[in-house]
Amino acid sequence: GGFGHAPKLRTCCRVLQSCRVSRFQHAATMIQFDEHGFRRRVEEAVVTLQKLLHSTRRPTFAEDVPNHSYQDKYLLAEFLTNCGLAAQCTCLEALGVGTQQLATLVEWSASETVTLRLAGRQRCTFLREEEREVESTSKVVKESTIFGKSEQKVVTRVNEWFWKI
Repeated sequence: GGFGHAPKLRTCCRVLQSCRVSRFQHAATMIQFDEHGFRRRVEEAVVTLQKLLHSTRRPTFAEDVPNHSYQDKYLLAEFLTNCGLAAQCTCLEALGVGTQQLATLVEWSASETVTLRLAGRQRCTFLREEEREVESTSKVVKESTIFGKSEQKVVTRVNEWFWKI
């Protein structure tokens, strides 16, 4: 009855999936990790960070720290996770989520997934229109033996519209 298109749909899905896989495999072979470039960018960032941080803090690659233990890698992961969480909290604060709302979100997340939906609205209201005249800074002087001396200025009429956003 109503499932006559199912085999065609399955075939179409398989073709699309194989195309996605082959494109992904092709892209994976085209992308090469540039370790030297990565290290250079990190070292440039470290120089910038050293200017910002206290003189006692010297960020380096984890593998370059002498006598580091396996536990240090967990501390590094914890530190970076905390930095990410702090950045997310800063973003939420910029969006207007206060301490009380954040506590509510944390409470809700204990039992279910929480999704934030943001909505924005911008309004524009016409206030007024003004018309003014602007005189030119230059003059045109004409002299005539019959009519004498006359001066002319160019006056431009300017319309301005004011809006409240």
